[in-house]
Order: sequence, then structure tokens, then C-alpha cells
Amino acid sequence: MSWQRPSWLPSWIGMNAWSIGSGATALVLAAIPVYFQLQGRTASATAHYSITTPGDAESVGLCIPVVKGRGEAPRDGALWLVIHGVTNVGYYPVRQVQPPPGEEEWSISKVQVGASATQAGQRYELVLWQVDQELANVLGHIPKEHRVFDGPPEGASVVSEPTTVVRRADTDACD
Repeated sequence: MSWQRPSWLPSWIGMNAWSIGSGATALVLAAIPVYFQLQGRTASATAHYSITTPGDAESVGLCIPVVKGRGEAPRDGALWLVIHGVTNVGYYPVRQVQPPPGEEEWSISKVQVGASATQAGQRYELVLWQVDQELANVLGHIPKEHRVFDGPPEGASVVSEPTTVVRRADTDACD
């Protein structure tokens, strides 16, 4: 028995168009479960690290006395604390996070958020990036004031949910 064109399909559309259309539909339907599986893996990978202090929407000064978080040191590369002004495009890798070996809790002291001229109410996101060893070496050699990115560069991935803080009007910089 050979293939016959369905009666509802116009005669000007040949068998090739029918084959291509049904084949494309089958590929899309087959890809949907794969998309959701990959999305689930990404979500679980990002839940591995978190910033616990300061809390979300917490009011902070120019200098945050301590930033605390959870998550073990990555096996490959390094973990960096990144600050992003919500109204800015720049992402500023501030400092490498170095959890003690075998421990999940870590802390960094004296982290400056913004500049002394920043107005009260400005919002900043604190986020963690896992960077490969090559990018970690580069970040270590770039002066602090020049570490600005439009987003995660090649070799970096976001591994925590952002914690948004709100700046107070104080201008006491970190020592």
C-alpha cells in the first residue's frame, strides 16, 4: 500500500510539503521533554550556593561589614561575589569567596556597595559567579576598579539567586 495525500490537503501541496511539515512537528514534540529536563538541571545547580547575610531587601550602608553565604568551594575554578547596580549595566566581581575546606558556610568582611555619591534608595544585587580557572587567574590580576562586565563573561556562570540590598545615605567607606 502506498502513501496517499489526505483529502483535506489541497492538491497543490505535494507529498514533500506534507512530509516536511509532519517531520518538523515530530522533531518539536520530541524536543520539549529534553528542554524541560535541561531546565530542571540548571535550576538545581543554581540552588547549590546562596547569600544568607545581608537578607533580601535589607538596608545597607556604603560598606557592608560582612557578607555570609552557604556552599562548598567549587572543585574546578573559583567562586566570586559580584555586585550589580539594578539601574546600571555593570557587574563588578568584588572578591573571591573561599569557603574553608569541607565547610559549607563562608563569610567576607568589608564589602563596598556603590560609591559615596550614591543616593539613598539605590538597589544593588549581590550574586555569586562560578568561574573557570583561567578567568579566576585573569580576575586576580585586573585592578578592582577595572573589573566591570556587562554580564557573566565566557568562563563564568551564575550559581546563586540574586540578593537585592538597598543603600542608605551614609558615606562611610570600607577601611
